Amino acid sequence: MKYAMVILRDEEEWQPLNPEQLDFELTAGWWAGLKGKVTASVRLGSRDQSTTVTWRGEQPVVTDGPYVEAKETVGGIVVVDVDSAREAVELATTFPNRVGIRIEVRPILEG
Repeated sequence: MKYAMVILRDEEEWQPLNPEQLDFELTAGWWAGLKGKVTASVRLGSRDQSTTVTWRGEQPVVTDGPYVEAKETVGGIVVVDVDSAREAVELATTFPNRVGIRIEVRPILEG
């Protein structure tokens, strides 16, 4: 079964962290530990680089950046192929950089 682990971060908590606190090498080790289970993954740019498309009736409205009221942004998405939702959640609980991070685990709907 495939599950998406959507890695969300609270920008207010995450932005002031220094490189030592972010410890990207530790996170890289976590990714390496998922070898054989990951079917796809992407790391996303900052919310400042985003464009948002909404609709006013049938008319699309394009704006730079995210909605102002959003405190969290998606930092990345990992798709894992595991035996159960429980296993996907267990993998998410091992994520090393926890400050300002929340991981949402969702089943992938296929077909």
